[in-house]
Amino acid sequence: MSPRRFIIAAVLTVAILGMFSRAQAAIVTKVLGDSGWTVRYDNIGLSITLLNPPADVEDTAYVVLQKVAQFATGVNEFGFLDPLEISFIQTGENATQYVVIDREVVTNDTGVDWTGFRFIVEDPMAGKGGGAHFDQALSAGFVNDINPFTSHSYNGDSTELFVSAGTLSHISPDDIWTPGFQQNSNLVINANPFDSGCVRRTFVFKEQPVSVIPLPAAAWTGLSGLLGLGMIGVAKNWRRFLAA
Repeated sequence: MSPRRFIIAAVLTVAILGMFSRAQAAIVTKVLGDSGWTVRYDNIGLSITLLNPPADVEDTAYVVLQKVAQFATGVNEFGFLDPLEISFIQTGENATQYVVIDREVVTNDTGVDWTGFRFIVEDPMAGKGGGAHFDQALSAGFVNDINPFTSHSYNGDSTELFVSAGTLSHISPDDIWTPGFQQNSNLVINANPFDSGCVRRTFVFKEQPVSVIPLPAAAWTGLSGLLGLGMIGVAKNWRRFLAA
């Protein structure tokens, strides 16, 4: 199979609807055409639409998906929101090698501004025959099209991309983010379906906003109390040392 075979995951539709509860969620399993991949996801605000591949592409295998992500949950005490995630399961020997996220649309309905955003690939086979990971070379255009963020960094095994140094407002109309909308600005995952020793590749793609929020007053009070107790202990030990 040509190494240029791709899955284009362009815009996985995610709409968080307040009228639905978690109890109404269900796991959806969908075959992605003849790409050799199947996806599984929680349908609470998530739907995936399979589109036709671009007509001007030759000698490549595409499965094209639409993706719009609307985040509505609040941040926890560490400044993170619950991630949206999609599981990819290899179901065919001739599975496409690349998963390409193209033309994302992300909406911040969380009530807080974001100071960063994490793209994550989790693969239980990571480090064994390579594992699924972001292709930094093929994603070069994407990291140049992340406005309002201006900085990016990968972790050591290229399984996490963190964009930062900017602010995505939670107030309309500046609450919509469209990374990778420029031509040839795709976030590319090398799914590595042909690794030796890997009969069937499975991995999870996650997206997680980050918001730096101040500690609540109660937390600061507790922290100040702990610091005070620590200083008292140090003073007592110092006096004992001088008296010895």
